[in-house]
Amino acid sequence: MPLAKDTLFYSLANWSRRLVGFVVAPITISYLTPADYGYMSLVSTVGSFCSIIGLLAIADQGLARFFVDSKDEFEKTRYVTTSFLVCSMGVFCVSLIILASTPIIPFLFEDVQVPIVFTSLVAVICLTQSIQYVGSNMLKWTFQSPLFTKITLIHTLVGATLTIGGIVVLGWRAKGVLLVGAAVALGAGIWANLSIREYIKFSTVSKNTLKELVTYSWPLLGLNIFAFFTRSLDRIFLASLASLGAVGIFSVSSAVSGIFDTVVSGFFFAWGPYVLSTFREIWASKRYAQFFRVTSWFGIISIIGLGLWGSPVVMLFRPDGSYKTIGVFIPWGVSGSLLYYLGGYFTPGPAITKKTYWKLIGFLLAAITNAILNYVLIPIMGILGACIATTMSSLSAGIFNQYVSNRLFFLPNRWKSSFALIIFFTAVISCLQNDIFPYNVNGVSLVSRFLLTVIFICAGTVPFYGDIKASGIINQMARMIKK
Repeated sequence: MPLAKDTLFYSLANWSRRLVGFVVAPITISYLTPADYGYMSLVSTVGSFCSIIGLLAIADQGLARFFVDSKDEFEKTRYVTTSFLVCSMGVFCVSLIILASTPIIPFLFEDVQVPIVFTSLVAVICLTQSIQYVGSNMLKWTFQSPLFTKITLIHTLVGATLTIGGIVVLGWRAKGVLLVGAAVALGAGIWANLSIREYIKFSTVSKNTLKELVTYSWPLLGLNIFAFFTRSLDRIFLASLASLGAVGIFSVSSAVSGIFDTVVSGFFFAWGPYVLSTFREIWASKRYAQFFRVTSWFGIISIIGLGLWGSPVVMLFRPDGSYKTIGVFIPWGVSGSLLYYLGGYFTPGPAITKKTYWKLIGFLLAAITNAILNYVLIPIMGILGACIATTMSSLSAGIFNQYVSNRLFFLPNRWKSSFALIIFFTAVISCLQNDIFPYNVNGVSLVSRFLLTVIFICAGTVPFYGDIKASGIINQMARMIKK
């Protein structure tokens, strides 16, 4: 089964990356302060946003649509060549704009010292992330998941080794870690882009090809921007309205909740090509709905597990109490990611019918919601306000996208009940670790915490049991592993 095969390879890459991350985490948590984390997170967030603008949505949206639909090999090469050149030029121009914006940085972020260093790091992150992203997408859409996995594994191991050595031996802090990460990402990106030439040759650029790519992609650039705002605007607001230390605490809780993203990312890497190649089958609608419900169930289990156990694990590495409150924030981080995926990836209607402007509207709504809620809630609730704002913005996008998509390509996925259960378990797990509530779990034994986890997991599984059994996904993955 192509979906299971590609999911296995992409998941292997991302699970290995997370495993190496577990090795690096104790070092970084022990040596880097919340302010260090905040600085790194802010640079990475702004750099990623600039990369999105520079790529013009062509590498992940336009190339995907026309490459899959094209039956002629020469035509495929034109789409690949045009995408590569346009993205390279776009990112280079955006990097120059970043450096030119140095004078306004002190007005945006008071805690940032030496603005020129900040903008230089942002430009470097933008360039290197873009090169790596283009290469990864080329491998994805030429169906080279094994090679993608190989490059990812080597990239992860080299980056982790240099980071640990730099922090422990050379005394690196935020800036050093950022630079070594950028250097390794650049190497991985160059490798991925050069490897594409073994599977598809570059050709001349066609004006018609360029027009097709830009016409299809430009509305989706807005979608990418607003989708980014839906998930990452909180860090920028925290840096502006609170402090880099608050961003750092938020970043550590996001790193823990990001385990969910890592586990499911392999599936969603494979999901896009799978949907575009199978949506005409008579079984497609029912099958997609089953995957939706199973993903909802797995997300709720992640909210429970990561939410209840993330804080005790982090406290082992940083017992001074710097991150003692992250248990309140982790469930919201997981649910925000889960709702983002359910509202973004399980809504194939606009892509299938080529009415992608609906997704643009959905994420515009979410971005506006996120901005308003961050601005209102952060001064009142601090980090928790940012977490709630992001989750609610993902929820608003999910509701809108599900409603529209089901009008264009119906899925019997019972999304309303799934969303309600996600918010319920998120609120309960978060409240159980907040000191203002009399029945919080921070003072109980680990055995009691474990029993509580089991009870919640059982409660969260019951509503989805029928879909889990009907999907057969567990049996399919077991057969793939045996092969």
